[in-house]
Order: sequence, then C-alpha cells, then structure tokens
Amino acid sequence: MGQFFAARWVAALISIFSLVLISGCGGGTKVQTPVAASITLTPSSLSLNEGQVGSFTAIARDSTGAVVTVDLTFSSSNSALAAVSSAGLVCGGSFDSNSIVCSPNGDGQATITVTSGSVSATAPVYVHKQVDRVEMTPFNDCQTMGALLNPSAVAYNTTAPGCSPSAPCDITSTVGPIAYGSANVVVVASAAGINPTFDSTTNSPTYTGGGTITGSKGQTCNLADFSVGGGTGLDPTFDPSKNSPTYVSGGTITGGAGQTCTLSSFNGLSGATALVTLTDTNTIAMGAHLTVTSPGSGGGNTAPTTATLSNGSATCSGTANVITSLLTTTGVDPVIGGTATVALTGTNTIASGTQLTITNQGYGAILPPTTATLSNGTATCSGTAIVVTTLNNTIGLQAQSPGSTAIYGSVAGVNSVGTPFTVCPVQSIQIHDANSSATNFSLQGGQTQNLVADVLDSKGASIKPDLLWGSSQSGAASVASANATASILATGPGVTIVTATCVTPNCNVGLPPQYSSNVVTATIGGQSPDKVYVASTQSLTMVPISVLTNTVGTAITLPNHPNSIVASPAGNNVYLGADSGGVMVYNTSSGVATLGFNGKVLAISNDGSLVLVSDSGANTTYLYDAADTTLLTSFPGTAISAAITPDSQWSLSLIGPDLVRAGDSVPTVTTDLMKYTPNFIDLLAQGSLAFITSSGSHLINVRSTCDQSDVQTLNANSPTLVKGVPNGTGAVAVDGTQMDVITTTQPGGSCPTTASSTLSGYDLQAGNFSARQLVPSFDSANAWIITDQNFVVAFNLANNSPTTIPLAGGAQGLSGGLTLDSSQLYVGAGDGNVHRIALSSLSDEQQIAPGLLDANSNVAVPDLVAVLPQ
Repeated sequence: MGQFFAARWVAALISIFSLVLISGCGGGTKVQTPVAASITLTPSSLSLNEGQVGSFTAIARDSTGAVVTVDLTFSSSNSALAAVSSAGLVCGGSFDSNSIVCSPNGDGQATITVTSGSVSATAPVYVHKQVDRVEMTPFNDCQTMGALLNPSAVAYNTTAPGCSPSAPCDITSTVGPIAYGSANVVVVASAAGINPTFDSTTNSPTYTGGGTITGSKGQTCNLADFSVGGGTGLDPTFDPSKNSPTYVSGGTITGGAGQTCTLSSFNGLSGATALVTLTDTNTIAMGAHLTVTSPGSGGGNTAPTTATLSNGSATCSGTANVITSLLTTTGVDPVIGGTATVALTGTNTIASGTQLTITNQGYGAILPPTTATLSNGTATCSGTAIVVTTLNNTIGLQAQSPGSTAIYGSVAGVNSVGTPFTVCPVQSIQIHDANSSATNFSLQGGQTQNLVADVLDSKGASIKPDLLWGSSQSGAASVASANATASILATGPGVTIVTATCVTPNCNVGLPPQYSSNVVTATIGGQSPDKVYVASTQSLTMVPISVLTNTVGTAITLPNHPNSIVASPAGNNVYLGADSGGVMVYNTSSGVATLGFNGKVLAISNDGSLVLVSDSGANTTYLYDAADTTLLTSFPGTAISAAITPDSQWSLSLIGPDLVRAGDSVPTVTTDLMKYTPNFIDLLAQGSLAFITSSGSHLINVRSTCDQSDVQTLNANSPTLVKGVPNGTGAVAVDGTQMDVITTTQPGGSCPTTASSTLSGYDLQAGNFSARQLVPSFDSANAWIITDQNFVVAFNLANNSPTTIPLAGGAQGLSGGLTLDSSQLYVGAGDGNVHRIALSSLSDEQQIAPGLLDANSNVAVPDLVAVLPQ
C-alpha cells in the first residue's frame, strides 16, 4: 500500500512539474519526448499465494541503452486471477477499487504485460495455494568449478483442507520457477557476468564518464568492482515457519508497556530498520514479532541476525539479537570479479562512449552492472567510473570456486533450509614456467618470468581457481597473479621462493587449505644492498650497517630494552621485542613506534602482515596484523617457537605440549596431538608440512599443516633447531653434534597432506656445542649454525660436508643474519663486534664495531642481529 501511495504522489508531482514547464515555455525550443526502445521487467516471474501481493519493476531504455522515463501501462491477461495496479503491484486474486485489498479467486497462471507506445514486455504470474514449506533435494556429490548446477526443491502446503505438517501437499507444479541462491556467492553464484562482446545495439560494454584520471593518450585504466547496488533487504513479512523476523534478546531498555524500540544497523544490511514493542517496563518479550519499517539494502545471501537498539518512543540502548530473513523477490547481486580496461584518448581523458575491453567477465549478477571503480593501470586512475554493460546469456547457478556452501530454494517469499553443497576442493597444485616445466630461474633486475599452476580438484579435473601466490623475499622479487597464473618481477639481488595456495576466502572456502606440491626458485643477480640492524639486550640503541660499504650508520634510539629482533621479509620494518614498554617497530621511513603489548618476536609472515609475539610475563601469545595495525587474536600460554605459512594466513605455535593454530579467525588449539615436549617448529617451504623437534623424546615429528594431524615420526638423537630448506626438498635440524638432513617427497592429496620423509645424520666434526641459531641460505646451498663456542659451522647441502669457521679473536657468536644473496653472514659476538663471514672464503673477513653502549657507557654485546632486505 505504501508503494502505491508513493507512486501516486510521485506521479502527481511529475504532473504538476510538467504543467509548470509547459506554462513557462512560451515560444521556446520544443523538448523531445523520450521513446522506449526496450523494456525490462524485474523479476522475470512472480509466484504468489492466493491473496498475496507482489510487484514488478519496469525499466525502459532508449535505442542507445540509456534508461529513460516514459509512460508505462500495466495489464493482466486475467484480472480476476492476477490483478495488476498502475504502479506494477500484482494481486494473487482481484484488487478492490483502490488497489489496496487483495481478495483470492483461485489458482492458475496469468501474464502481466507492460507497454510504452509500441514496445512491451511480459512476465508470468503463478497464483497457488499458500507455500508453507520449501525443501531442497540433497546433492549427492561435489561439482567441478565451472559446472552449471541443477538444484531442485519441492514446495509444500500444510494448511489447506486435506494437508497438514505431517502430511503436506506437494504444490510444486503450481508455483512456477523456484529461485535458488547460495549462502556464499564466492563458491556458488549466478553464472551471469559482464558480456565481453561489444553490442552495437546497446552500445555496451562502454565507458560513459566519471572518475579522475592522470595519464597520457595511449595509456589504460583498469575498471573493477562492477556493481548494480544491493537489492536484498530485511523481509518485512512475518514467517511462522521460521518465526521470523523476530526479536530474541539483548540490549538495555528503558520504557513502559506499549512503547516501542527502534532496531537498526542490522549486520550485513544498509538502512534496514524495525520496531519492537515493549511488553512491560524495560522488557521486550523473547520472540516478539518485529515491525519492519525499512527493509534496507545489501545483505547478500546471508540473513542478518543482530541489530542495534536505538530511541523509538522508548529509550533504548545496546545490541539486540534478532532472527530475520531476507527479501527474495528483489535480490540484486553485483558482478563478482569482473574487470575491464579503458584507453585514455588524451591527457587525463577517457572519451565518453569508449568501448571497454573486458579482461574478466566475473559472475554473480542478475542485472547488468552500471558502475565500476577505477584503479591503477599503466596510468594512474582514481574515482568511480560510470559504465554501460550487458550480461552474458548464461543463466542458473554455477560452481564458481572450490569450497563449501549451502544452496537455498525460495518461492512465494518462503526460503528452504539450506542444503550443503561442495564445489570439488583442490587436491593438487604444481607450479612451473608458463611455457615449460622449469621451476628454477635466473633473472636480472627488472626482468619478468611468467608462471602457471596446474591445479586438479578431487575429481581429477583441471581447473583455474583464484590461488594466493606469494614470494618469500619481496626484496628480491614480487609476484603479480591472476587465478592460476602469475608473473615474477625481479626487483633486486637475492633469491626468493614462490608458492601458490588454495585458501579461504577465495579458494577451498570453508575447507582446509591446499598448498602447492612444489616451489619455484628465482635468483636475481647482483650483490644484495641489504642493511644489517644490530642491537643489544643491554642497550637502548640500534645501529644499521650497510652491506655494500660495511660501515656503521646513524644510531637509532630505542624507547625500551629489546629482547629479540626479527626483520620483515617484505622490507621496511624491523621488530624488536620488549619485556616492558611495548614491542617496538622500526620503520625505515618513519622511525620507531611501540605496540600495546610486550613479548618476544618469534615469527613474521613473508608478506610482513602477520607478527607473532610471545609474552612470558603475561603468559599470553599475540598474533598482530601489521597491515591493519590491529591485534588479530591472543591466546593463553607462552609460545617457545612459531612459524607462519608461506601464504601469510596462519601461524603455528608451540605452547607447552600443545600445537596452536591461529589466523584471521579464532585460534584452533589442539591439546592432545603431541605426546612429547617440543623444542622448535618450522615448515616445509610449500607450507603443507610442519617439522617439530623434541630433544627429550629423541624425535622429529612431521605434521600436516592444514589440520595439524600426525603424518610421520622420524627417530633422532637430541634434535633442537629445525628449519625448512627454501627449495622445498625438506628440512635440516641440529641434532647434538650432527646435522640431520630431512628429505621429503613432493606432498600430495588433499587435507591431511601425504608425504614421505627420510632422515640422514652427518657428523659436524666440531666437537660439543649448543646451537644458538640455524640459518639455511636462501639459495638452499648451505645451512649455517651459530654456536655457543668461538666458531660458526657452514654445512654444504650439496655434498653434506661441514666447515668450521673460527671467529677472530676467539669471540663467541651470539646472533646473526644472512644477506639476501646468501653471500655473507653477519654474526654479533661476545667481543662487542659484528663479524662478517664471507661464503666465498668461508672465513671471518671483517670485524665491525657497532658502538653499542649500556647504561654505564660500557660496550654492550651485539646479541641481536637481523638483516633487512632493501
């Protein structure tokens, strides 16, 4: 009814405005009346219970495809069965004279026609017994990415004579098409996307205007985030089968019986509001029916469950818990993943009407998108672009990405309970050169190397999902990716390892991650221009040492005494733990800042986004998001060792006998998986396996990263430190006076990962010592051991031979870091110097005095050393 009156009010205003224009025109230029060349009716059909009211929306376009305002006339082929108002409201029966009250007149089918001039559009209306329940037919198997689904559902009536909840009547044949939707459109969505073919009739896909462009003729701007807005909203109709929308509990209310509270800020919706009546002083009855005052928009495919209480005629505060459902007749989804480029025709100019080049059709839309966001292409772009596009002709639901979701059926405003559905998960990922099987590359700065991933799902089908690619050392090379392809860009001297992972939220959604079976190694020529950062637990100063000149730079003042140091593989940031005053972050541009928690820094992700800190004082471990500068999560216990997966998504920590997995969601803690006391943890370079040492139990335990399950136990002597070899062949571990080399076959299968590892021990010929640090070289040629004695051990992984390297002056090594080109190891020592050990000579070639002082101006030993890629 509100829609009808609003339509009449708008029509009246338009009429008045038109009369004013006519009376004021005099002898002026004649205004050309728009003419419709096409009309689109939304939705494509209506399913109505007897006496129920629905609506059609008609959009008229001219010959160029532009939306025009024209006079529209609605009519019905059977007004007694399905009457239609002048505003497009449809009654499952007949309207009264004011098109307000809808009276049922039986079941059947009618056709609604909307006309403007000689142009018309039609849509069927199905009138039927009340739909009380919709049940989905279960799926028997997963479907491969890209497959069109064929979901089915049954509509039941339980209230008509002869029908009951225990003996429902199947009315599916009378209700017309059942609409199907997905709880996660990344996994399953409408198959419709942007039409990549230029259409001269609609002059689309084309750019029409908008945005701010900086660039020159011949350059291009990228357009992405194609959108048609959100049409779903809060369902204003009470549904007894779901008892929805209803108020459940929550909030603090001040008021009396009969007053109302307003609920807004429904999660997942924009602009949705509702009222709920107080049944007593300060009381909203649990299960009270909401009065929806605005359905809002957005919402996607997940119904909102919470809302914020605010002032109505009562005084309200707090957050309400509600049960709600979404509108099912006006759902509009944007194009997901659609991308296009548009050429600049002059400096800072994109000509209106320029044809778009569609680079990715995307999916998920049910109406053509009309806007897109400009981003950086070869030009610098910003702002929002206005585009005219059409959809491809593919209809129905399509398996979009590996993962799990629920499929819903909906008809006549009733949703089914979701039935589980899985797009077949990724089972193997093999990455290599785009034109050969090569996995090792030598590049020079500025050169690129194209990669491709061979991806198989659980049915053995070859697919191209949205993988997460990563570079272990972005100081050496960055990676740009698109689904199952990527390109390495050599940025500086050094070695990097490239991996690919199928991981939620874009791949294997709701399922365990799948890591690549192998890695790609890229070696960029030249000498690393890195900087060595040297600090001391006894000093409030940190100094940089240039690797190119081996000179000490300007001292950096620290606010707290550090207890640990780790440099970000992504460059720019050095993290220093602290027992008090907060963990410190030194940024090469902005200087030193502190975080709101203490502890030792144990691990940083390859992309520099995740930082894991263990605080023994608070008996708490923290996972910090450096990209968003927020604390992701914390969990009880003091971690003694940690590692972060190469996709920068998850951390694994050793806390007592427990293995704790944490990431962007609540941490998953496994308490009974390890029957031993662990010492150290690290990962296979691909990320799929974890190696955990236990000196007390004389073993190295191999576990599947995706679910922390036990894969294999290797017998050892007294293993302590363990590190994955960067080339993905396995790991190395310090085992008393020997080096254990662990060789691992390429991992295979879905979660849990399957692989076989063998262990070979080699005498280090260095006598008794304790290992303080184990550093595999980035090129996987050597493994360095910093000991508590006056020497460093270099272990050659090609011939499994050790070399003992004495430190000048009999100094004892404390902490060290390796340059990105693997040519030099810098070791802070007890003599107050930093010792530079060269791979070329396997000798201590230089001793550098960092000049660190303690509070009494005495020399402070450099027991904290890290190398930051530049």
